[in-house]
Amino acid sequence: MKMSNILELVKVMFIPVNKLNFKHITKKNLPFFIGWISMFIWLYSYFLPFGEFRFESNLYNEKVGNPFLFTCVWLIVCPFITVLFDGRKYVPKTFYSVIIAIVCFLGIRFVPSGMVSQAILVLGSACIGHVFASSCYSFFMVLNNSEKFYAMILAVLLPKLLMFFRPMLSSPESKVDGATIFIALILIILAVCSFLYRNNIDNMPKSGTVKVPSKAYYLMPVVFIVLGLNDVLAPATIRNLSGLASHNVESLYFYGVLIGSSFLIFVQKKFSVNICNMLNVSFALTAIGFVFSLIHHENLVMGCASIICFGAAYMIGLTNIYYLAGFMAKKFQSVLFYRIGIVLSSLYYFSGLSIVALSKSTIYIIPGNFMALFSIIVIIVFFALSPVFLEMLYGGEWIDDTYRLDVTMCTRLEAKLKDFKLTPAETEVCKLLLNGYSLKQIAAIEGKAYATINTYYVSVYRKLGIQSKAELMILFKEYITTS
Repeated sequence: MKMSNILELVKVMFIPVNKLNFKHITKKNLPFFIGWISMFIWLYSYFLPFGEFRFESNLYNEKVGNPFLFTCVWLIVCPFITVLFDGRKYVPKTFYSVIIAIVCFLGIRFVPSGMVSQAILVLGSACIGHVFASSCYSFFMVLNNSEKFYAMILAVLLPKLLMFFRPMLSSPESKVDGATIFIALILIILAVCSFLYRNNIDNMPKSGTVKVPSKAYYLMPVVFIVLGLNDVLAPATIRNLSGLASHNVESLYFYGVLIGSSFLIFVQKKFSVNICNMLNVSFALTAIGFVFSLIHHENLVMGCASIICFGAAYMIGLTNIYYLAGFMAKKFQSVLFYRIGIVLSSLYYFSGLSIVALSKSTIYIIPGNFMALFSIIVIIVFFALSPVFLEMLYGGEWIDDTYRLDVTMCTRLEAKLKDFKLTPAETEVCKLLLNGYSLKQIAAIEGKAYATINTYYVSVYRKLGIQSKAELMILFKEYITTS
């Protein structure tokens, strides 16, 4: 890759972007927004036990014990529903699955352990698979960019906040099981949101026929590298840190997540930095965390710093990859692209759970130093391939939509002209100018007076901040060749 191309890509990375504000969260998408956060909180608080950061609840843990069966069932049902059915069909029916899941998780307390309780568990788990499939569809295919950004920050932050307060919620002295109450609350919220899904069918896009560029699929291995480092290897490394109590570990990890979320919001709001530029920051923090973990025996502070770095990397990395995958899925509205992503994600979580189980085994115990060194090598390789990833992520036709408030469905040139607040008439004049027509020719084509076209011409140049047609051609060179 030529140095000039790299410089152009870097320049694109730092284009001033729109600020993703809470005010851009729309009322019509609010049920999808809250539903995604609730689903993410529930799964990451209770049933995705990477790093041991999860609750124990008396609601059904006495009968279920290890939630591995639960996880396997919903991980199978989710891609099964996604592949076989259209989102506009199964999302409105989510309410029924939530109700059945609530009945199952309440009913399991009143039946003896055995085949019956396991059958109820499987049924409830299958329903959660449907709920998760609907949550994913709404996040990837419906929410706008601002909604995706804040939904992910809250979905990552709130489960760790619960871990921070777990000693109070699960205190033996407490007469009330706080964890059980919280599960019930989340299920009620999911029930309300899923009921409202039925009123938002028109907000769900119909399956599109846009051809997905091959470069878009290259994002998937990047996603799994981020998930593997943050969901599997970093938590396994944390487990091997000595000299820290469990509640201290969870507190430090939460502080790291809080720092990561504050950093994301600050740089986006203050400097309008494209959220997608933060991927390398996540990798850098992960690398620093692994380095600190290697020397934590000599200094306990290094162990604490390692956990904080992992927490910050986790927040920045997960928000980044979900945001990237989210706007790409909505941009292309390709059923194939979306389904491949969901199936591969399910396979990832299966493999991740297996690796976690093996890492806990006394037979297959993996030394912490080995995991740290292996992870550092992976990160170094990623940085070595950074020019390739830069071209992949920032050289595609979708890059402009990463810094917009939502994705666009018009041509890339038309969308770019809208960024400059050009009116429809000004847009048409600008497009004809880029196609080589003179003002007199444009007046004839548009059937308008020359003076009117000249007024549009002057307004276009003023809004674009240019003074000549040569500057106009240079400004939109990339868009002329790809629109």
